[in-house]
Order: sequence, then structure tokens, then C-alpha cells
Amino acid sequence: MAEVKVLVNGKHEATEGGFLIGSTSTLIKSDKNILVDPGSFANEKKLLDALKGEGLSPEDIDIIILTHTHIDHTTNVHLFNGAKIMLKFAGGEYPGQVQTLNKGFLERGNLIDNPEIARDVRVIFTPGHTLDMMSVVVDTEKGVVVVAGDAIRVPRLTDLEEREIEMITADMDAYEESRRKILELADFIVPGHGEMMEVRTHEKICSDILC
Repeated sequence: MAEVKVLVNGKHEATEGGFLIGSTSTLIKSDKNILVDPGSFANEKKLLDALKGEGLSPEDIDIIILTHTHIDHTTNVHLFNGAKIMLKFAGGEYPGQVQTLNKGFLERGNLIDNPEIARDVRVIFTPGHTLDMMSVVVDTEKGVVVVAGDAIRVPRLTDLEEREIEMITADMDAYEESRRKILELADFIVPGHGEMMEVRTHEKICSDILC
């Protein structure tokens, strides 16, 4: 069965020089090597070092899956010139400058028309955070892992993060429905920013992320 490894625990961090943003980047090993959300420039070295630790180079990645096209999830696409890029792009919700930044990979991108990406790997539509949001479902020996992207943004929500989510979500009703879908499906969840979490104590998880 497929294997899932979180390579970079992407976080938004304040530093003396400013603010670093980056997504969680996840490696899926199936009949193909798949990288979900290569993240931002801030995490480029971490990503390359983590791949090296797995015995891989950028040339060994067959498929890049972008859960959505926000730049904290996408800018390291430039490292993977030989990979096929898979995305679902709604387009119209993005400011012009973001579309310009994304132009390079959008021209290389392949719109997903088949949810089956590789053996034991498929995508599901999970809109809300963005209108084109999708998550990756992986069947593993330990159970079903959902690489959620920002459909589930962080493992635990503080009051501040709850308010932030309301400000950066395109459709709150769709967002809440997508989270319910993921929680019903997953044994483990990789959020858009943070570490993988196990979905065993369903009531506890639901109280933490507002089911």
C-alpha cells in the first residue's frame, strides 16, 4: 500500500526580519513518487534536505499535487521541472498579482479530470478555504490518511486562528462541510500547516476544529 511522510511541518512564523510563511509538504510513495504542496521559498532548503533524507532528489518526484494555488503552498514548484503538476484551478477569486506569480506552474499544470492519481491515491473536492480546494486521500497499512491542505488548516484552533479562518475563507458553509467530510473519512489528517494528527478521539478532534 502507499506510504505517507510529512517532509516539512509548514508554519507561519514571526521572525526578527519579518514573517515566514509556508505550508506542510507531504511525500506519498506509491507506484509513483508524489509531493503534495511543495510550499514556499522560506522552506526550500528544509524541503530539499528532507527529500535527500528519503533518498530522493527533485528529479525523482513524478507528480506534484497542489491542494490549491495560494503561494505559501506552491512557490517551490520551480524545483521540480520534470514532475507532472496536478491541480483544480477556479481562478477568478485570485487578485491579478497572485495569478502573475502563479503563471509559471499554471502553464505547466494539468487540471484533474480523474480522481485516481496513483495506486491507493485519489483526490476529493473540499472547497471552502478556496473555491478550488482539494484534498488527497491515501490508503495505507495504518489506515486512511487525508492530506487536507487548508481544508483543515491547523491541528488545533486557537480563538485567534478561528477568527483568521473566517477572514480568509471563500465560503464558510462549504468549508465546514468539507471538514466534516474529511473527519468522517480519515484515520489520520495532515493539515495545511502543522503535523499529522490521528483521528481516534473523534469528539475531541471535533471540539478542537469546530465540527
